[in-house]
Amino acid sequence: MTHHEESIQTDSYRWIMLTLFVLMSLFIWSAWFAQAPLLGTYWGAKFHIGAAMGNLLLSLPGLVAIFLGVSTGRWADTFGTKKLLGIGAICALIGFGLRPLFMTSFATQAVLTTIAGYGICCLTACLGPLMIQWFGHQNAHTFIGFGASAFFIGGGLGIIVTSALLGPLGITGAFWLYSILILIITALWWVLARQKETGPVAAKPSFASEFKTVMQAPSAWINLVAALFLGGATVYAMGFLPGQMVEAEKLRPALGGTIAGLFPIAMGVGLILLSSLAGRWGRKFTALIFLAITLIVWLVYLSRASWGIGALILVAILFGLFFEVPWTLAFSLQESMPGVTPVNMGVAAGAYTVGTNLGVFVLPLIMGSFVDRFGLPGGSWSLFVALLIALIALLMVKEKRA
Repeated sequence: MTHHEESIQTDSYRWIMLTLFVLMSLFIWSAWFAQAPLLGTYWGAKFHIGAAMGNLLLSLPGLVAIFLGVSTGRWADTFGTKKLLGIGAICALIGFGLRPLFMTSFATQAVLTTIAGYGICCLTACLGPLMIQWFGHQNAHTFIGFGASAFFIGGGLGIIVTSALLGPLGITGAFWLYSILILIITALWWVLARQKETGPVAAKPSFASEFKTVMQAPSAWINLVAALFLGGATVYAMGFLPGQMVEAEKLRPALGGTIAGLFPIAMGVGLILLSSLAGRWGRKFTALIFLAITLIVWLVYLSRASWGIGALILVAILFGLFFEVPWTLAFSLQESMPGVTPVNMGVAAGAYTVGTNLGVFVLPLIMGSFVDRFGLPGGSWSLFVALLIALIALLMVKEKRA
């Protein structure tokens, strides 16, 4: 065992770093998806903004990552995850923190969401490198899953909390809560976070050379296709389901938002409980099994015109439980492609971030246009098609075995 491996095992500060990362992810993602319950009931009803345009408030962070994802991954390698996540937290504080001052301007909300989007980009790009640095390659997939679970639990809490607070606090009051939470975690990160020492750093090759190295295998490119459709389907579904519960299932907004919020929370729980199975079954096989189950659950839901509340809760939990594990395992696959080393893992994470967020930006707009044209059934079936394409892409990826 090397000295570096020993330091990974004995450094108890890794638990503080994991806690800080989880809290930052929870608060930023909850602020991001606080908009989901408002897309139809506020922006649509009051400002006559259609589903495709309204989805910009969820998909614009994807646009940021399309252009900055790979470079952000390289900056994680160059400047360290502590500094980069601190900068990302500041961007989220500016973007999401100022939203309550501009709740009557969709354009300003879109600009602020774009600024905050870089904070979300930093979270994704630093997830793999941070967990590998503090927990080691052998255990990374478990803690990548644990860290990513905070993304989706945060998104679910954002939907549920916002839906519950709209009555007593109003939209502005509810959004100030997220501003305060992000301010707190930004301060805690800059005071408490540490950069993990990884030993002497050799002179880094050019960005073009690093990117060519980490993307040398065809599977590295195919995996990005899976990331695109998995990432886009995730954000679209989290924005689509609150409206689906209210409009199609005729539920009150607070109840519909709560049931819709159970879906991403179940995603996070699934990441915690199920990601470790990849160590026994293999990452690719595990991802394929869970993605197939997700497709079956969604088909069962679409097979009936209406459901009772208990059945809707069960469907939301089952749909979410298996939904996001394939994205995290594909992330782990990207980090293990030929040519990826501890020196350039940030570039590999950045490439996966770009693939994911290309889907995050483009797919909700396209799928939202199906809702505008064909109603809720068009949105439901477009989600099924996106998941099916991701399944086909993962079938084509060759997993590198240890």
